[in-house]
Amino acid sequence: MQVIISAHGYVIGFVVIGAWAVICLWAIALRLLGSSDTPIFWRAVSVAQLLLVLQLVLGLVLVGNWALGRGGAPGGGGWFNWLFHLLYGIGFPFVVLLIGHRLARDGRYQPHSVFAVVGLAIFGLTARAWQVGILGS
Repeated sequence: MQVIISAHGYVIGFVVIGAWAVICLWAIALRLLGSSDTPIFWRAVSVAQLLLVLQLVLGLVLVGNWALGRGGAPGGGGWFNWLFHLLYGIGFPFVVLLIGHRLARDGRYQPHSVFAVVGLAIFGLTARAWQVGILGS
C-alpha cells in the first residue's frame, strides 16, 4: 500500500505536474514560432493525458482502500480535504481537457494557443491537488 501512496503522491504526481508545465511552455513556443504540423507535440499531450488517467486509477485504488477503512484520507484530513483533492486533481482537469479539445478542434482558436492555456490550467490544478493531498492545506 505504501508503494501506491508513494507512486501516486510523489513519483507520478510530480511527473504529471511537470508534464503539463512542459506542455504549456512547448505550446507557447510553437505558437510564437508559427508551427502548424506538430505530431510530436500532440503525442506528448497524449502521454500527459495518459499519465493523468494513471494518476486517477491509483487515486481510485487509494479511495477504495480509504472507503474500506484500510487507509487515510488525502492530507490526513477529513472529507473537505478529500473532496478538494479529487476536484483539483481529476474533476477540474478533465473539464479543462474537454473544453480545450473542443476549442482546439473547432478551429476558432489556434490549437497551440488553446493547449498553452490548457497546460497552464492543468499544471496549476494538479499542483494544488498535490498540495492538498500531501500537505493537507
